[in-house]
Amino acid sequence: MSAPTRVIASLGVGPHEALLRLAAATIEPYARRHGYALELHTGVVDATRPAPWSKVRILRDLVDRHEIVVWLDADLEIVDPRVDIASELDPGSFLGIVEHRYRASQFPNSGVMVLRGGERAAGFLDEVWALDAYIDHTWWENAAICELLGYGLDPPRRLATTAWRDQTTFLSPSWNWIVNAPLHRARIRHFPGFALRTRTILMRAALVEARARSLVWR
Repeated sequence: MSAPTRVIASLGVGPHEALLRLAAATIEPYARRHGYALELHTGVVDATRPAPWSKVRILRDLVDRHEIVVWLDADLEIVDPRVDIASELDPGSFLGIVEHRYRASQFPNSGVMVLRGGERAAGFLDEVWALDAYIDHTWWENAAICELLGYGLDPPRRLATTAWRDQTTFLSPSWNWIVNAPLHRARIRHFPGFALRTRTILMRAALVEARARSLVWR
């Protein structure tokens, strides 16, 4: 790499393009604040698999070209932009991700990720793509990521320590707040699993929260 570069990427295809426009209302100012370029995609990158798998193809390209790559799903809002997520990545880690724990479930959520560009991230993403048993799984690429980090899926739970897990930073859950595992404070509010209309309503409420908070922090 000729110079340190940083990028935030996301994907919103078809009806999810409207969600991405809502998410961009907080992603774009966050990128400006912390010095990120933006790669917000509205088309499938690899038509051989369902649209969510394009996330892996997008990230695989970016980790070859950038020092830091942040992935943010289209159904989230950044409500506290003051901290750069890359500052949370341990020096020896190539991946930062949140692990959710609620009821009997324990699993990482790939809706928010920070990756250190280079060979380790590239190798990890290649292995994610190679786990084609999950092509049509309800969690798509997140199911493959679970396996590589040592989790089972039925029920979602940690089973083992893996070499990839040893190189992963588990971020504060505030970086990927979800309804099933709520926290008093959130940096990012994420709304996976809801119907499109419900997600839209929840994201608009989170956008109002983000704008209200921004008035206090000016």
